[in-house]
Amino acid sequence: MSLVRRREIPLIIFAVTFLISLLEYYLEVPFLSDINTEITNWVLIMSTFALGTGLIALCLYHGKIIMQKKNGYFVSIILFISMLMLFMSYYVAPNFADYLYNEIYTPLSIAIICFTAFYNYTAIYRAFRIRNIDAAVFAFAAIFLMMLYAPIFETIIPQTATVANWILDVPNMGASRGVIIGVALGTIAIAIRILLGYERAYMG
Repeated sequence: MSLVRRREIPLIIFAVTFLISLLEYYLEVPFLSDINTEITNWVLIMSTFALGTGLIALCLYHGKIIMQKKNGYFVSIILFISMLMLFMSYYVAPNFADYLYNEIYTPLSIAIICFTAFYNYTAIYRAFRIRNIDAAVFAFAAIFLMMLYAPIFETIIPQTATVANWILDVPNMGASRGVIIGVALGTIAIAIRILLGYERAYMG
C-alpha cells in the first residue's frame, strides 16, 4: 500500500492535532499556542473548501435534475435563480441583497418554522394521551411551560410563572447537565479509542 493511502496517516494527524490542542488548553507554552492557532486557521481554510465542494455538488445534483427534466425540476430552477440573484446582488446591489434577505428569505424561514410548530403540536397531542406516570409528568411540565410563554395565564394565575421557572431551573437544568456530561464522556471515550487505533470508521 502506498504511503498516501496508508490508514496510519489520518490516525497520526488526528493524534498530533488532538494532543497539541489538549496540551495548549492546560499548559501555558507559547509555541504550543502558536501551533494551535495555525491549526485553527487551517481548519477554517479546510472548512471553506468543504463548503465550496458542497456547493459544487449541489449544483451538479440539481443541474442533472434539470437536464433530465425529472419530476419537480422547476424547484431546481428556482434554486439556481435564487442563488444567482443573491450572489450577484451582494456584489452589484447590496441594498437589493438586504431586501431579498429581509423581505423574502426571512418570511419564508418563519413560514417553515410555523409548519414545524404545527407538526410539534400534533406530536404533543399524541404524547398527551396519558397512559403511565411518565406521560403524566411530561404533560404536567409541558402545560406549565406553555402557560409560561402565554402571558394571559400569568395574568390570571400568577403562580404559573413560578412553577414553570422552577421546572426550567431545577429538573430541566439537572437533566440537561446530565446529558451534557454523558455526551462529554462519550466524546472522551471516542477520542481515546481513536488514539489507540480501535476506532477506524472515520477512515473509510
